Amino acid sequence: MVKIQKISEIEPRLGFTEFDILKKYRQSFATSELGRLHSLFPFSALARQMHLKSSALGRKSYFLPKVK
Repeated sequence: MVKIQKISEIEPRLGFTEFDILKKYRQSFATSELGRLHSLFPFSALARQMHLKSSALGRKSYFLPKVK
């Protein structure tokens, strides 16, 4: 079994990159219901008004303050 060392070695044969996949995902998210809700609500501003912060103490949070 051959181990692939670098994705750049096989990328020319694939016809797409991981950035193409990410771009298509972001476009599809923007047109989804959740994406439209995300664009309507100012989550960052709400987090600042509620004084939500990432704490340096304790266990690392899975979510950013604007997602909480």
